[in-house]
Amino acid sequence: MNTLKKVKSALVSVFHKDGLDEIIKTLHEKGVTIYSTGGTQAFIESLDVPCERVEDLTSYPSILGGRVKTLHPKVFGGILARRDNESDLEQLAQYEIPEIDLVIVDLYPFEATVASGAPLQDIIEKIDIGGISLIRGAAKNYKDVIIVPSKDQYADLLTILKEKNGESTLEERMQFAAAAFGVSSHYDSAISNFFNKDKDDMERISLNNGDVLRYGENPHQKATVYKFNNTKQGAALADAKVLQGKALSYNNMLDADAAWKSASDAYHSVTHLEKKSAVSVIKHLNPCGLAVSDDIMKSLELAWAGDPISAFGGIICFTDTVDANIADWFAKRFVEIIIAPEFTNEALEIFAKKKNLRLLETPIKEAITGEKLIRSVSGGILVQDEDEGVDEKFETVTKRQFADNKMNLAKFGITACKHLKSNAIALVTENEDGAFWLTGAGMGQPNRLDSLRHLTIPRFNLKEGIDIKEAVLISDAFFPFRDSIEAANEYGVKYIVEPGGSIRDEEVIEACNEFDMAMIFTGKRHFKH
Repeated sequence: MNTLKKVKSALVSVFHKDGLDEIIKTLHEKGVTIYSTGGTQAFIESLDVPCERVEDLTSYPSILGGRVKTLHPKVFGGILARRDNESDLEQLAQYEIPEIDLVIVDLYPFEATVASGAPLQDIIEKIDIGGISLIRGAAKNYKDVIIVPSKDQYADLLTILKEKNGESTLEERMQFAAAAFGVSSHYDSAISNFFNKDKDDMERISLNNGDVLRYGENPHQKATVYKFNNTKQGAALADAKVLQGKALSYNNMLDADAAWKSASDAYHSVTHLEKKSAVSVIKHLNPCGLAVSDDIMKSLELAWAGDPISAFGGIICFTDTVDANIADWFAKRFVEIIIAPEFTNEALEIFAKKKNLRLLETPIKEAITGEKLIRSVSGGILVQDEDEGVDEKFETVTKRQFADNKMNLAKFGITACKHLKSNAIALVTENEDGAFWLTGAGMGQPNRLDSLRHLTIPRFNLKEGIDIKEAVLISDAFFPFRDSIEAANEYGVKYIVEPGGSIRDEEVIEACNEFDMAMIFTGKRHFKH
């Protein structure tokens, strides 16, 4: 059985006209009859290509302000008729319905209209009816019809028209149909999410155009990164441009995202500096260095000094342009990835000597809000809101008051601690020139006391010239017992921030008073697995 089908007629009705002109001219050169509507018809005729009006085919004009143009048996009959079904062909002849072999259509930009903040009525009008019906109808009848549901498929169509004289195989038409159902399902998901945005038990996740990663969490695992189309603002890490280096792996993407989020959050958490630059150093999803100052080099040196041993082979993220001086600084230091909003040409020339170093470019300062965190479990997925914002409700619960000049540092510390993993403890310090930096970090331990005693304090004590009595200690969740307070006192800590909420809060507060410590309750956890 010959499955080759030659395009003899086409229905073209698109919202976006870019890239369409070459296809229209090629169809005309091949003698294909073209049917069209409204603006697309005018565009085709502007190319000096004849076009049959759908209104003439259906004997009905476009009505209801353009809501109804192609919804008619003479259109859908020509698309859905089975060419090997004698009864279908008899009905086409009886009702004078022409066969339509090719449908080129795209959908109203619903997601873009929502993202633009347009009024509700404008959003509603961008819910496509005729287009989505044409896509589904033509895709259903892929045995006889080619469906081109977006400009992403224009190149494939041109190959068939130019190199194969308009003849397609059944397999090719099925591939077009597969893409079409992907387009229609994604479109419906976006509409469903818009109407159900306030319902926590309704979420449609649709992922398109995945990029295959170098490998997954381990080299024997496959992995793909997909980009959401509905990011509220800013540019997501998934959209970062790779300027040089090897392809990214699954772990690279996770670490890069942790670097991007921690640097961006740190930048926005510091308000006392008129000019500021944030730098984060990430290793295995945790900040081993984080700093904000009035100078990019100063921030880099402080962030690296946070834990220089762990920084080896890490991921570095900047919120400012990386220049030649920064590039030279890395000459004898090994890192996997450097992320920045921009790299100067001189910096790129220097980095080019490190062939395996990955450089990612993304507008780091633009905060993203309203994102969902998605994580799989066996047999399903978990979805939650992103942990956004900085604690604003500070309550001093001890006799000793929390110094006013420590409040901004406390906010920076909460941000740093937020990005550390479970049972996180952070120590943050302010330099004489107003720079904030992460000077001690403990995370990932089965209990909070181990994080404090065996990680946070030892890392802090490696640094010279800073006084722990002037630092602020932050815990991502409440201290369940006074033992952590006793341990902090042994090392001289005087300022503590925690969310509160333990049944033993009074015991913890009493311990702070006993050791003349100042403690703030924020009422908001930042617990991370």
